[in-house]
Amino acid sequence: MIYLADGERQEVHLSHYSMQQQAKTLAAHLQQRFQPGDRAVLLFGEGIDIIPAFFGVLYAGMVAVPLIPPRPGQPIDDLVSLMTDAQPSVLLTTTGLSGFLQPLLARDATPPIINIETLDSLENFPWQRPAITSGSLASLLYTSGSTSTPRGVMMTHGHLLHRLAGYAALMERIGSAGMTLNWLPIQHLMGLVASVLQPMYAGIQTVVLPTSKVIEQPLRWLQAMSRFRANSSASPNFALQMCLDRIQPEDRQGLDLSAWQHAFLSSEAIRSETLDQFAQAYAAVGFQRQAYCTVYGLSEGSGTFDLHSQTVRPVMLNVAADALEHGHIVIVPPGQGRVLVGSGQPMSGQEIIIVNPETRQVVQGTQVGEIWIRGPQVADGYWRQPEATAQTFQARLDSGAGPYLRSGDSGFFQDQDLYITGRLKEMLIIHGKNFYAVDLELAAENAHPALLPASSAAFSISVEGEEQLVLIHEIRPENAAIDIAEVASLVRRRIGEHFFLPVHSVVLVEAGSVPRTETGKIRRAYARTLFLAELEAASLRA
Repeated sequence: MIYLADGERQEVHLSHYSMQQQAKTLAAHLQQRFQPGDRAVLLFGEGIDIIPAFFGVLYAGMVAVPLIPPRPGQPIDDLVSLMTDAQPSVLLTTTGLSGFLQPLLARDATPPIINIETLDSLENFPWQRPAITSGSLASLLYTSGSTSTPRGVMMTHGHLLHRLAGYAALMERIGSAGMTLNWLPIQHLMGLVASVLQPMYAGIQTVVLPTSKVIEQPLRWLQAMSRFRANSSASPNFALQMCLDRIQPEDRQGLDLSAWQHAFLSSEAIRSETLDQFAQAYAAVGFQRQAYCTVYGLSEGSGTFDLHSQTVRPVMLNVAADALEHGHIVIVPPGQGRVLVGSGQPMSGQEIIIVNPETRQVVQGTQVGEIWIRGPQVADGYWRQPEATAQTFQARLDSGAGPYLRSGDSGFFQDQDLYITGRLKEMLIIHGKNFYAVDLELAAENAHPALLPASSAAFSISVEGEEQLVLIHEIRPENAAIDIAEVASLVRRRIGEHFFLPVHSVVLVEAGSVPRTETGKIRRAYARTLFLAELEAASLRA
């Protein structure tokens, strides 16, 4: 493994042998003080120190709980809440976070803290292989919190191995080998799998970049892809959009992306416009449109993988927008309606069905429903949340068949491919009609060139007993002096023309103001909370 500490040239190398030795040293120490099944919070900044720590916890038979420390100046309340939920017996960290940990040390419930950088000075205990099974809990991976409060997903050793075996079989089938590159946070499942677990399972070398360095300058991602001739890398849709918005054409010169065979896309809604524009912009430096490989998955359970040959990827479908509002799929010619990007076919061993969430009956053909999943990759449930676990992980059809994982996503199958239409929690019901937030946001951003793509939040609020639409949208930094009223008027007009829907409020904000998760997902529910809080504050001031 190669870690680029500065995102560019400062290389730190970690071999599998070195990682294993560090992990066993830590595990042996943990076994002297803690019991199998105890939780260990992994609190690390950006870097690869977390990797031997993660495996050290597993080698000790304990449960790894990777968490992301707040940024400088941010409150620690969310972190404290997650730690309280996890009930850890120990907190693992490094010297670099010692100052940050002082507020935590002042709290009564803070567990013992171990600095893994001091392990060499500890007594050399022998490591004992733990008595774990496929059903033993391996990790609590907290959800991103894009639609609700983060929850700890209980991943057993068996779940992780089933996922890795499934991914490895698929990678072999589509011909992926060589080197992979990742910059997503290792504390979340997508980054953990892409950076650590899958490359080690498959024996593939990997390059890791700090998330903050890529967000700061996305060119670093593409430069590393070019320099190391990496043939696979995963990202959310917004990362491609960053490369379009913030990398100038002259800065693309010198890149060579011809080795990039698999550009995995997941984690958030995939926009056909972004795929088209990125492929066109980077074709001159070797990027091939056929490299796109769309994936549908959840922290709670794996889903689908694009199994198509590279001659047809990505698969897209044009559907009538008005029919979609009523839960029906009507295919229209290219250039018309809404373009949906296929998310591939179910992974081996996975059963995916489309269900009417109200009747709990399977829907067929041209109907949209909730995506339900069953298979060995599905997690056990949410940590210490039996009601949420029963509701999400133990769903049954009206016939009694089950249990299934309720994804909370809506979609449908067409020619064996799964298409995602949106999140049920983010579907807005206004004036008796259904609207997907992502559709409203996409229409709004096309109202004026000053509006940043993929940088808005659409939600509804209750006004005198009726649901009304609110749109918050970021403005490009170079357009900060535009006429706000004019842009807002154009947004209202476009939404009215496309959806026959009035807009209660259009809020234009600086770039970077719309709340996101650590993996870049728009936090629409939190944006709504902030908007309502501002309304209340304004009312109090009045």
